[in-house]
Amino acid sequence: MKDVHPTSDVTGDVTGEAAVLTVEMQACLPDPLHPVSRQFLDAWLDGSLPTHEFLRWFHMPNSDYLPVAECLLRAVFGA
Repeated sequence: MKDVHPTSDVTGDVTGEAAVLTVEMQACLPDPLHPVSRQFLDAWLDGSLPTHEFLRWFHMPNSDYLPVAECLLRAVFGA
C-alpha cells in the first residue's frame, strides 16, 4: 500500500522550523500541543513519517489526541 502525504501547500520551512498549518489543521489542534506530538506532526507534514506511523505515534504523549489525528487527516485529505 502506497502511503499518501499531505499536500504541498502544507510544507516545512527549510530552516527546520515547524511546518505551516492551514486554518483547517489549526482548528484541530489543542493549545498547547504537546511538543512530542508536534515533532510527529512536523515529520508527517514534511513526508519523513508515513501516515500509518503518524497515526500510531502522534497520540502517544496524550491519548486524547486520537480524535485530533483523525481531524488532521480530514483537514488534509478531506472526508
